[in-house]
Amino acid sequence: MPFLVTDSAGALPAETLPALKLTERCGQPARGHIYAYLRCYVRGGAFHYDVTVFDGAAPATQRAGLALSADDGAERYLWAEFGAKGGESLAVCRAGGAGPDRPEQTLALPAVRRTAGGDEQGLYWGVQGVIPADAFLAAFGRAPRAGMILPGNVFLYDTREAAFLSAFPAAGRVPTAQGFEPFVIVPY
Repeated sequence: MPFLVTDSAGALPAETLPALKLTERCGQPARGHIYAYLRCYVRGGAFHYDVTVFDGAAPATQRAGLALSADDGAERYLWAEFGAKGGESLAVCRAGGAGPDRPEQTLALPAVRRTAGGDEQGLYWGVQGVIPADAFLAAFGRAPRAGMILPGNVFLYDTREAAFLSAFPAAGRVPTAQGFEPFVIVPY
């Protein structure tokens, strides 16, 4: 099922964007089902993201991962990883094999803004930032724009176990290109 992502000429507040919720399980995560979502938009070829995870007692091994490709076959994809307690990275991964996909190239990820707090859903941690257009250009030769489809998925996992949560049904080990669905870039 496609997820619509706005291509905007200006910055957009995350609260105005639709949330892509992580509702699928692969295995049984030890900490159960944790409510998490991604809000995002494209601006000037850059992918702006806001990941929120409702787990106030998140272990240092908890990670959120965002996988995006500009390749319809999704053989290569960008893998952005964010730790509950820090440790962000961006890499180009190649799909394939039964184990987790391996990074083949590390890219620069601009500093993220960390968030934490609580609301009616509970205590949360999160990250806000951008995957620059240069990363898409380096990996795929083109940057996101209106009319484009980016196959991808969003994950929440713990590095100590194989089970994970995702936005779209997936199998295997994280990072993985399994379960990619279209992120459709639409003009705002």
